[in-house]
Amino acid sequence: MKLQHGAFRGELPILDARLLPENNAQVARNLYLRRGTLKPERAPAAVASLPGVTSPANLYHYDVGNDGDGFWFSWSSAYDVDVARSPIAGDEHARVYWTGQGAPKMSSLSMATSGSGPYPSAWYQLGVPAPPSAPTVAEPGDRVAPDPITNGNGDVVEEIAYPPRTALETAYVVTCVTAFGEEGPPSDPSGFILRWNSGAEIPAGGSVEVGLPPIPSGNLDIVAKRLYRVESGGQYQLVAELPASAISYTDSVNSDALGRTLQSLDWDMPSPALRGLVQMPNGILAGFFENTVAFCEAYRPHAWPVGYQLAFDDPVVGVAVVSGGLVVVTTGQPWLVTGSSPAAMAAMKLDVNQPCAAKRSLVDMGGYALYASPDGLVAAGGDGARVVTREVFSREQWQAINPASIHAYRYDGRYLAFSDGGCFAFTPGEGVEFFDIDASAGHYDVTRDTLYLVQGNGVSAWGEGAAMTYRWRSRLHEVPPGAAGFSCAKVIARDYPVTLRLIADGEKVLEHEVLDAGMFRLPAGFALSRDWEIEIEGSQEVHSVQVATSPGELV
Repeated sequence: MKLQHGAFRGELPILDARLLPENNAQVARNLYLRRGTLKPERAPAAVASLPGVTSPANLYHYDVGNDGDGFWFSWSSAYDVDVARSPIAGDEHARVYWTGQGAPKMSSLSMATSGSGPYPSAWYQLGVPAPPSAPTVAEPGDRVAPDPITNGNGDVVEEIAYPPRTALETAYVVTCVTAFGEEGPPSDPSGFILRWNSGAEIPAGGSVEVGLPPIPSGNLDIVAKRLYRVESGGQYQLVAELPASAISYTDSVNSDALGRTLQSLDWDMPSPALRGLVQMPNGILAGFFENTVAFCEAYRPHAWPVGYQLAFDDPVVGVAVVSGGLVVVTTGQPWLVTGSSPAAMAAMKLDVNQPCAAKRSLVDMGGYALYASPDGLVAAGGDGARVVTREVFSREQWQAINPASIHAYRYDGRYLAFSDGGCFAFTPGEGVEFFDIDASAGHYDVTRDTLYLVQGNGVSAWGEGAAMTYRWRSRLHEVPPGAAGFSCAKVIARDYPVTLRLIADGEKVLEHEVLDAGMFRLPAGFALSRDWEIEIEGSQEVHSVQVATSPGELV
């Protein structure tokens, strides 16, 4: 009789140790099992410090500047921050946007990385507000009816129509503009007033004196105002761009000299409560507040029209971008939002009653998102939603992990999660592995294909430190009493030493340091034992382990 293990796999905690598939484990800790061997995971290696941040619990690598090394952005545990880069191709300002630190914010390379840190060191509130009041209009001082045309005797030959027949009813609005060229929604319109174009044989006085409203107060970067005019029920068109400090303007611009049509009619500020910022295809940013998901104008991350908002049955907990759309998880059922334009998004409820237990547990896995629910990990996407850990954890085992405390990341095709109950990696269909690693936050840098963790007050890179000490324990092998006269064993490893333990009926009967690939003898006296387990511990990669009743059975 021989017990043999290779093609090692992770744990399936829900199953009794006797019922585990042949190569799944009762214990799989600090292992990288993607190769099918017992390969030790490497510990995280420190790569940077985060001075000046108290209890850092949010991390983002801003990969611009600093001679190509970029900068580490971090926020304390008082915040729950989500970051998105500018959706504008070739953005010369390298703008970056984030939510979770009060009202939504934005910054540029020169602002965010000024000084010695911590970073980001400066920012503006995201969005451009409308001016607080409407412009005022008044007739110019030269608007005086001309005298009629008379003959030499003083008789009236012709009455001059005044205002001229070309006069049009006109109204004005004003918008604010930032140093980045971002334009906000218009002010309330002025009252109507007559104006007319200047020209030959046209009476003077056709211009309009416009009083400009002040700019809004706040941490904003408004440097200019734009004045727009509408004539006789048409569209607002640009009259002039003026300094932010301007308080008046004399409009003498003829109709054929007006500029472009007002584009920012509904470019509202984002809600101050906006959270969970993510970047979607086609230049769209998305976020949520209360039971609402909001979208920005395509390639206009400062503009968040109210008309682009979707309301849901329950408060939103988080959003994640997957290949099929936007997964929205709530305190009730999850949803899938699809659409290529922010003005044409449609929401579909996914038929599973699984609320999200932790916003930071929601992770884009490519074609679907995984998130922690009270019953386990839920996969949600275009194919629907289901609990994918039902065959891995019981509800009681899952609750012991404390799913409400999970923050997780996609790395190397795995769902890598940290919680009050420890650290684990889950791969659908392959079981789960646990790690002796703690972290308060993390960030996956796609450019470097590296997962960075916040450990203490520093940044560490997953898998770049020394090999960890692993432990793998086999399923429980039930052997008829008298048939288990195991006398020899062999461990095939890439290098040595490794430690082999044999457990019989719950009692450790052997702990042997294996120094090479040769056979070694086992102690006698346990032939009547029924339940056998094999445990391997070490930091060297193991390919297989064999325990047999005779040397001839060993390969």
